[in-house]
Amino acid sequence: MEDSNNIFTIAVTINGKSQQVEVVTAETTDGVAFYKCNIASEEITQVRKDTDRWKQLWGSLTEMEIESIGAAIDAYFEKNKITS
Repeated sequence: MEDSNNIFTIAVTINGKSQQVEVVTAETTDGVAFYKCNIASEEITQVRKDTDRWKQLWGSLTEMEIESIGAAIDAYFEKNKITS
């Protein structure tokens, strides 16, 4: 579901529970894209794709959860033909 050009929702498993995660696209001061991930208006992590691998910039999710979020973001972009 796309709310605007910079906000969309993905479904991922966090703490063993399927969650709707709102993803907000942001940029660093040097133009590198990263993504703020929220559940129920609470920010749970910030991630970015670094040489074909998703990395957590902030938060305490597991590597598996970060990979799941990254895969869902990639799938959203592929489905909507968006390049980051």
